Amino acid sequence: MQIYGLYFIVEQEIKPIPLQNVVVEANIVDMIAEVTISQNYKNIEKDTIEALYKFPIYEATAVCGFEAEIDGQRKVRGIVKEAKEAAKEYTEVIQEGHGAYLLESESEDVFQCSVGNITSGQTVVMKITYVTELKHDSESENIRFVLPTNIAPRYGSSEYSSSSNDGKILDPDVVSYSSKTDYYLDLTVTCRMTSTIQNIESPSHKISTEMNIDGNPKISKITLTDQTTHLEKDFILVVKSKDLDQPRAFVEYSPETQTNCVMLTLVPKFSLNTTISELIFVVDRSGSMSVEPMKKAAQALELLLRSLPEDCYFNVISFGSHYDSLFPKSQLYSETSLSEALNLAQAMKSNYGGTEIYSALEWVFENSRDDMPTSVFLITDGEVWNVDQIVRLVSKNEEKKKDDLRLFSLGIGDSVSHNLVESVARAGKGYAQFVTNDERMDKKVIGMLKNALKPPIKDYNITWTDVDFSKLTEKKELPSEVDKPATGISDNTESSSSQSDIFIDTRFQQAPYIIPPIYPGVRFIVYCILEKNIEPCKVITLKATSQDGPIKLDIPLDPVTLQGLKIHRLAARKLIQDLDDEKSFIHKHPENANKHIPDSLVKEHIVKLGKTYNLASKYTSFIAIDERNNETVSEAQTIPQKRKVPQFLNMPKGTKSFLGSMRFGASSLTAKPAATGYYKRSFGASPMEVNDLLVGASPMEDYTPLQAPPSAPAAPKKVSVNHKEPKIENLFEFLGLQSFDGKFLLSKPFYAFFYKNDLNDFISLKQEIEKETGKAEIEEVLSTCIAIAYLEVVMFGKFKDESDMCYEKAEKALKKIVKNEEKEKIIIAKSKEWINNWINSDTDRKEE
Repeated sequence: MQIYGLYFIVEQEIKPIPLQNVVVEANIVDMIAEVTISQNYKNIEKDTIEALYKFPIYEATAVCGFEAEIDGQRKVRGIVKEAKEAAKEYTEVIQEGHGAYLLESESEDVFQCSVGNITSGQTVVMKITYVTELKHDSESENIRFVLPTNIAPRYGSSEYSSSSNDGKILDPDVVSYSSKTDYYLDLTVTCRMTSTIQNIESPSHKISTEMNIDGNPKISKITLTDQTTHLEKDFILVVKSKDLDQPRAFVEYSPETQTNCVMLTLVPKFSLNTTISELIFVVDRSGSMSVEPMKKAAQALELLLRSLPEDCYFNVISFGSHYDSLFPKSQLYSETSLSEALNLAQAMKSNYGGTEIYSALEWVFENSRDDMPTSVFLITDGEVWNVDQIVRLVSKNEEKKKDDLRLFSLGIGDSVSHNLVESVARAGKGYAQFVTNDERMDKKVIGMLKNALKPPIKDYNITWTDVDFSKLTEKKELPSEVDKPATGISDNTESSSSQSDIFIDTRFQQAPYIIPPIYPGVRFIVYCILEKNIEPCKVITLKATSQDGPIKLDIPLDPVTLQGLKIHRLAARKLIQDLDDEKSFIHKHPENANKHIPDSLVKEHIVKLGKTYNLASKYTSFIAIDERNNETVSEAQTIPQKRKVPQFLNMPKGTKSFLGSMRFGASSLTAKPAATGYYKRSFGASPMEVNDLLVGASPMEDYTPLQAPPSAPAAPKKVSVNHKEPKIENLFEFLGLQSFDGKFLLSKPFYAFFYKNDLNDFISLKQEIEKETGKAEIEEVLSTCIAIAYLEVVMFGKFKDESDMCYEKAEKALKKIVKNEEKEKIIIAKSKEWINNWINSDTDRKEE
């Protein structure tokens, strides 16, 4: 047996972290949040230093503000420039001895802040502001605010280099990790809603909530109970406010751009008929899933499997460093196939090594059925670098199968890669949901399954304005700023003169351009920026086509016109996302069909949007300059020593004790062994650039449980349970008694669940049912109608959504047996009466 031990690298002289603390102020207004992050840096060394700090931001947020305050005396505001230009200017200013501050986007959800030339004793406070949409939490029917607090170590290595990353100064792959951090986070969230706030809770942290601020029930303030402890996992806040799920349309006017931007949002509640489908469950079993996430993934899979309709086809794919499938091809749902799948789900462990999602999904798409719609469920923590590659794979296959392929993703864990989970769902025309280690997910996954079994609504159209654009002169020529290809980018395209036939019209910019599928219980948001002097309709109309017929929804525009740029910036961020995903108005407009869209054109549009709306993006960065006097410049005119701020390393449960006295440090000096552990880990970086390393870890391995010393298994404990209580554990146990076709069969476990010994204990109910149906199949009728009554009377109060599909299967099975609607109603009524008597009886319950 090979033992892997931990060791760390330190310099001969340990250097302090220049980041002192992080303060976050968030303002939530209905389904939008504005967040300001203040990073306080202080140089307590004798030399001039440059601090580099990578930090996470929720995927698809619009980073729109950047400011530096030096020694509490002067402020410099960042401006947006093309990324290459900003990086060049930053480097030059640093070399001249001035202060410079740069904010760059490394990926959709990771940014790097470079704080250059902090002189000895100097304090710099960096303020970063962003606006973001809030997700609808289908588990609780509330809005969900997420503040990512650490960058989870990614599997593999990134593709960044100075040439491929458009001249930015990002350090490829380098994220320093530590078992502890000496900087702390202070967090305050203020909610200002348009209706009464009914409830606020955090499934991730202990919070202190002050409701009814100044006597206003629509305003509340939230802080952390412990203000001095850094956050070891993402902070999540769930807010319930009256009528937030209702259809709403707002218009915002920007005096700066003289444009209107309309935001349409709703949480649909319509119902559609289901269709025969193939369902493929792709489950992450890599080591980073560790114990709790893996347990949740297995529970989610088990509930999904038990809830499948009788006539579907399904398969289960496990993946890590390699992948394997339960069946060579998807199998018809049957007693045998369900039993095999349940055995797999109940035995799942996070023992598959690294996280190779691409090859697993590639196999799924190649082996999916062609004779029916396919829905793929990806369950993962998403800790990978190659997000773009995976998204391209999903997008290519979705376009190939059109409406017959959708991908839904469920992110599990305390530091999920939101970028991957959201991006693959968006590319796959599904949607994403998230659950922490401390949350339940049953309602979310059943909601996903219900939506996956329904045909998609398509042919969407939204009427934003009464203006008839077809009667206006069409713009066929490129704007002046995109007349020629941008320098420094590989294009392999025609000259600018041959680009001029590409249709570009920015008078009417819908974001996203291709309206995403609308799903019941999932928030739907679309924006439209209207050019100067174009007014929106008083009523915004949404039309679509479904299998059950046409759908039309009229949403009155809120009469109050908002002022500012918040909604504009969210819309611009969506436009940039469309351009990145090759789903933009340029790529998908009918007049541009079969035309090559050059990369330079896409870049120019992203740069223009970034500059117009002050947004950091793939091609734009924030830079702020602090010009100093000659004396200060001469002091700083040396090569600053770099200090990388480490991320907190949230290891799987059971490993933190091995980290002991680990410290952060830079690269390349002596290694010192620490206590032995049974996990190995790669951080996606060069091994000599990571703070906490594991002896023998391969760069292409994830958290992989290794063989631990054998120990005697603990003796099973008998636990007294009360099946009369609506607990999720009771529901799972009960659903385990259901056959694949929906029936519940009388058996010893069924008797024991109701504290009975045999059929004779149900004699009175049996006689009542016999009066209605006769003796034929009496046992199947008896057990199934008791099950229906149990689910409805005991479980529906708390777990209706979770048990709904199994309940429907049982109802269908009972209908097939009884074949008489009136008799069926009488039987169920008598069964409910029996269940209520059972609940209220004083019979001693038995231990399972």
